[in-house]
Amino acid sequence: MSDLMSKAAGFFKIPFNGVIRIEVDGSNAIWVDGRQTPPLVSEQAPPNLDGGFCLWRTSLDTLNRILSPGVRQIEAAYIAGRLLISGDMSVMARLETGNP
Repeated sequence: MSDLMSKAAGFFKIPFNGVIRIEVDGSNAIWVDGRQTPPLVSEQAPPNLDGGFCLWRTSLDTLNRILSPGVRQIEAAYIAGRLLISGDMSVMARLETGNP
């Protein structure tokens, strides 16, 4: 999980005024608090959450591909149905990543 956390920290470099919970294979979860600079990546839910966050559900393989440098990995995974996104969708509109 630490390798995944490191990749996520490199991917989420720019604040996006929101929180993302990433559920991997239905068991492990990563929280990304984009309300601070730089965004905080953690296995613990951030404080003052108030229930509003964007939820990603995916496999470990797909998340590794999304977090690796590449073009349009989020879009490709979402369109192919390998990344399910729900919750506060306005977070996705504000999201900028550290990958090209």
